[in-house]
Amino acid sequence: MSKLIVTFLIVISPMYVVGTRINDWGSTLVRKEIFKSLQFQLLFYRTSLENEIDRLQRLQREYVNDEDLESLSITSESLTDYQKLAAIKRFQARLNVMKQSSLYVARASAYIPPIGKTISSDELSGNLLQDKLLKLKKDAAIAHRGLFYHDEEKVLLREYYPTTQVVEGRDPMFVLELELSIPKIKQYLSQMTDSKLGGAAVIHPDWAIVSTSNESAYDSISVLLREQALQLEKSGKMEAPAEMRTISIDRQPFLTVSAYSPALGITLLAFVPENAVMGALDRYRLYMWLITLVAIVVVVLFSLYMYRLIHRPLQKLIRAFRKVESGDLQVALAYKSSDEFHDLYEQFNFMVTHLNKLVFEVYEQQIRVQQSELKQLQSQINPHFLYNSFYLLYRMTKAHDFDNSTRFSKYLGDYFQYITRNGVEEVPIEQELQHVRALCEIQTIRFSGHITFSIEQVEDAPKNIMIPRLILQPIVENAYQHGFELEHENRHVRIGFNVSSSESGGELLLIDVEDNGKGMTADELERWHGLLNGRDQPTEITGVLNVHRRLRLKYGDMAGIRIATLPSGGLRVSLVLPLPAAIEEREA
Repeated sequence: MSKLIVTFLIVISPMYVVGTRINDWGSTLVRKEIFKSLQFQLLFYRTSLENEIDRLQRLQREYVNDEDLESLSITSESLTDYQKLAAIKRFQARLNVMKQSSLYVARASAYIPPIGKTISSDELSGNLLQDKLLKLKKDAAIAHRGLFYHDEEKVLLREYYPTTQVVEGRDPMFVLELELSIPKIKQYLSQMTDSKLGGAAVIHPDWAIVSTSNESAYDSISVLLREQALQLEKSGKMEAPAEMRTISIDRQPFLTVSAYSPALGITLLAFVPENAVMGALDRYRLYMWLITLVAIVVVVLFSLYMYRLIHRPLQKLIRAFRKVESGDLQVALAYKSSDEFHDLYEQFNFMVTHLNKLVFEVYEQQIRVQQSELKQLQSQINPHFLYNSFYLLYRMTKAHDFDNSTRFSKYLGDYFQYITRNGVEEVPIEQELQHVRALCEIQTIRFSGHITFSIEQVEDAPKNIMIPRLILQPIVENAYQHGFELEHENRHVRIGFNVSSSESGGELLLIDVEDNGKGMTADELERWHGLLNGRDQPTEITGVLNVHRRLRLKYGDMAGIRIATLPSGGLRVSLVLPLPAAIEEREA
């Protein structure tokens, strides 16, 4: 056993070492590629944002030379009201074109102090309030970092014309303003990370646009990045590569990638939990240790399995043969696998089943035939029945009851004539019913009419079908002997017929013998079911069991006796005969 385990370990060790080396090399390579991918992605987003802002600025400068804007701001005094309104409408349409040219523009506006108007892409022109004009001049006079203006919650791009007038404190001729769409920028940022705990942001020294659900992580990271952006701005570097660093926040490491844009004066940031990016690599290391442990366990178990793969099934087969040798023909081997032992076990089970069948057909059939003959002889010469019948006939004759004595003698003659006819094994069902009718008439006279009977006509089955002789008499006698108690009144025995279908599709004839007597308890009924189904062995063979086994031996498992209690009280004993088999036996 130990040699087998050592051999397997030696075989798998080189493959395990090579696999470990390949996994370490792959982990290092994947980590580098993840870094490069995040850096490239962030630089791509930064370049895209720079290009879009540059395009919007150039578009603003092109609008400076617009004829309608020049006429409204420079020569407005020479225009009629109609001409002013028409120029405003045309320029408003062009502002709307500017807005529609970019997803990141929420509104395009123009402030024209000479006419005191504000023209917007989203609404009709309105008056330019003095407070708004002062705010525009104040914003232009303040030195800004980058190109953006921040007004409350808005991020703006403005073009003052002419710039010299604003610097000198005079009113500008007009101001073109683009309000950036913060929701669209957040949507743009959300595409940079897939992690729910990560996020992205555009950070300006005076404002920030953040797309994240992890606000606490962003607050800690943004402080460091603002300081970095100020240092880059002071150093005068026009380009800065994307930087990647790991920052621990509340004991959770975050992987941050940031890129400063000198052209825009902003820092683009993306951050994700390190385990969301590198967690798979860390799990691989754990998996390798688990694989090592599992490999050792598998080697031990597989060695044990190989050792017992042949030894255990052979021992099981030998024990089964010994049981058969000792006379146990009920042994059966179960084997779930589909290898050679499965076929061997199946053949063993087939052999035992066939052997058991042969023993049953030879030995059991002889025993049941002997018991059947014995019961038949007992039923032919029943001394109590014979004595009681003759004493009853004597009393009726002595009482000059010649009508009943004549009938009684006729029934006794028919009865004894039928049971003493030994040369016939099968009779038509009508003859069996005539014999049962004679028996019931005798019992009716014996019990002075306290027990009545009824026999239904055979309607659903052929009346001339052949059945084994004397299979109804034990059932009917059992109903008279054990079905009633002395205090019962209106005692009645009914014999009926039904035709039903078996599971295989053949027709079954059911001969029901019912009484309205005391019936059976649940325990008694369960005991009888066990005897009829073969689960229990009887201490003696009764008339009912004898009939059941005669039917099983002749017709197979679908035939036999069924016992059930009636809802109204009493008992039903049904003889089940397969009609096709009975007809074939008669024709043969």
